[in-house]
Amino acid sequence: MSAAFKSLDWKVVLFVLVVAYLVPGIVLAAAVAIVNRTLSADALTLMTALLAIVSFTVPPVAGGYLAARFARGQAWRHVLIVGALGALLSLLAFRASPRAMVLYVLASIALAAFGGFIRLQGRPRG
Repeated sequence: MSAAFKSLDWKVVLFVLVVAYLVPGIVLAAAVAIVNRTLSADALTLMTALLAIVSFTVPPVAGGYLAARFARGQAWRHVLIVGALGALLSLLAFRASPRAMVLYVLASIALAAFGGFIRLQGRPRG
């Protein structure tokens, strides 16, 4: 194993993946199940679209922010690893074309970097 992976705090990575991806995924699945029974077809389409937007944008940003917040060193490396692993974890939950999968992984890493940037923008370099 390379020194880059040994220097990662894997507890932080695992914690962030659970808090930012797994728990919201379970909550959103429950919300979809409840909404599916109670809304009309048009309202269901709108609600499903809104939940999809939230579920694909919020977890990477929150994951990047939390990874940058809790990483003791090399915060950017933690942010990028969480973004990539979170995207792969999310891809287990839905099926898409290979092109859509690649685009989602890239978007997830970019959104995680945005979350990390929000956390680290005022912090001195070092």
